[in-house]
Amino acid sequence: MKLLIVGGGGREHALAWRFRLEHPDVTLIAAPGNPGMATIATCVPVGAADIPGLLSLAQSEAVDAVIVGPEAPLAAGLADQCIARGIPVFGPTTAAAQLETSKAFAKALMTDAGVPTGRASLHTTVASAKAAARDFGAPVVIKASGLAAGKGVVVAMTMNEADAAIMSMLDDNIFGDAGAEVLVEEFMTGEELSLFVLTDGETAVPLPAAQDHKRVGEGDSGPNTGGMGAYCPADAGDPSFTWRDRTLPAGVQHVLDIIVEPTLRAMRERGVPFKGLLYCGVMLTPTGPRVVEFNCRFGDPETQAVLPVITADGQLTRVMLQIARGERIDPVQVFDPGDIFAVATVVAAAGYPLAPRTGDVITLPTFDSNDEFLFHAGTTPRDGALVTSGGRVFTATAIGATLAVAQQWSRHLASEVKFTGAFFRRDIAWRALARGA
Repeated sequence: MKLLIVGGGGREHALAWRFRLEHPDVTLIAAPGNPGMATIATCVPVGAADIPGLLSLAQSEAVDAVIVGPEAPLAAGLADQCIARGIPVFGPTTAAAQLETSKAFAKALMTDAGVPTGRASLHTTVASAKAAARDFGAPVVIKASGLAAGKGVVVAMTMNEADAAIMSMLDDNIFGDAGAEVLVEEFMTGEELSLFVLTDGETAVPLPAAQDHKRVGEGDSGPNTGGMGAYCPADAGDPSFTWRDRTLPAGVQHVLDIIVEPTLRAMRERGVPFKGLLYCGVMLTPTGPRVVEFNCRFGDPETQAVLPVITADGQLTRVMLQIARGERIDPVQVFDPGDIFAVATVVAAAGYPLAPRTGDVITLPTFDSNDEFLFHAGTTPRDGALVTSGGRVFTATAIGATLAVAQQWSRHLASEVKFTGAFFRRDIAWRALARGA
């Protein structure tokens, strides 16, 4: 079996690691990949945005499937082009990817389908957006409608912050076309849950739920980032839940019933069935789960916490390949984490998320453990050394029999990664641990 993985971040490194774990004889090609992936895959210098180059590579290598990691190539039509050429591809078409690439599209679909989500309005002028923000009152959420690399959401605690976010998107054009339309959305209270769902367009098979930590500072303080860490399985606010009987926790089943199934049905009715990985970002509010956002691919850093906990029986690869080939998937498949937990801690560069510094020389720890994983996200070789090349540089993941143990070892591994300005949150999974989960 030969797979082409598109992308070069921590998520793609975790996917490559998982495929290799399930199928030791698999041939992996990564475009462009990263230095960590290079230990288990052949990295080819074809960028994730180079659609013609990726198609040529897939055809010349006669790959069994293309696995698309990031959202940008999906928005650019990579899946459509693969399908047109008869190349199996895991990832939705451009039209289906609008669930992520256009928050306006996603909000309209949810409203029409009766999927619970926050109240919002769409604006193209500063004046109307400011007026809407005042109608909602602070705190209020300002979102760029298009793709903004995970940085297009501002939770404004005051009207001054809301005004600044609106003007930066619509007047200063900080996100380009992605911020030409903004959503002004009500602030929802509760705890967030990230649920990955494998789907062939009709059947939905969930992976264990995770929880991302978006804020840069401990205790969820500071600006939003692409994600500073995650843990899995998330208890969804109920520390008594269990996966041990291989049935879904009630909270996950509820999300499938009122969010996932109606969304997939609405997409089919619009003639754009969603096939691939549907990421449901859900707020567990006092009145029930409500959608914060959809993504059209594996989340980062949640993937680095989810994939290490599911059993290594080859089923993830099998189901993903079935979807890539356009086949129906088994509706009774349950991916459970057994009796282990994972905590993934992001090690970030100085200045992240606003102006991350690059080019700092990295010293890596030496460790030999089946319970710890160091996924590369923003690294590159230079003059015989490994240096930083992005805001999120590594994800340090550890698994343990308890959440507290997993957190302790993830934090320790993160502390052993050395480069100037390196920092990380030490409190990933703090809410669940405070509940005694």
